[in-house]
Amino acid sequence: MSTEQKQTAAVAEIKKDITAQVLAKIEVFQKNGELTLPKDYNAENALKSAYIILSDPKNNLLAKCDKASVAEALLKMVIYGVSPVKKQCYFIPYGEKLECSISYFGNIAIAKRYGKLKWIKGNAIFEGDTFEFEVDASTGRRKVIKHQQTLESVGSNKLKGAYAVYELTDGTIDVEIMN
Repeated sequence: MSTEQKQTAAVAEIKKDITAQVLAKIEVFQKNGELTLPKDYNAENALKSAYIILSDPKNNLLAKCDKASVAEALLKMVIYGVSPVKKQCYFIPYGEKLECSISYFGNIAIAKRYGKLKWIKGNAIFEGDTFEFEVDASTGRRKVIKHQQTLESVGSNKLKGAYAVYELTDGTIDVEIMN
């Protein structure tokens, strides 16, 4: 084994140890009642999947980023209860510092888990679409009255806006519209 290969292996072993350290810290937090993980979340599996992603030879973020920031990013991932395999978070290096960024899918998972979100559906509004909405004067809530699309408008790269319709567990349905 060459000197370079030995150094790479040593760095990998040190960095791999980070996931064990983070898991140990999480267990201490849980034991002290400082952290409660969602019942449908397995921190150990999330940390193992994160390790696989972070050690990918294409980016090798474990070798590029400092140990403290890697540990902090992994801890953030577990505290939020998200998984990189499910594309609920992404690891982004800023120089030698690693950040865990929660994705759209992660935000939905968090909202379903803690925010009483039942479901959400987003749609794009393209040039050529017929789109009408109204605001209920008594509640202030918007409601989509009509959204008609054609195959030509869907294929267009001329985006006019977007909206998301969502329902909460209490049956409340609302819409957010953006231009």
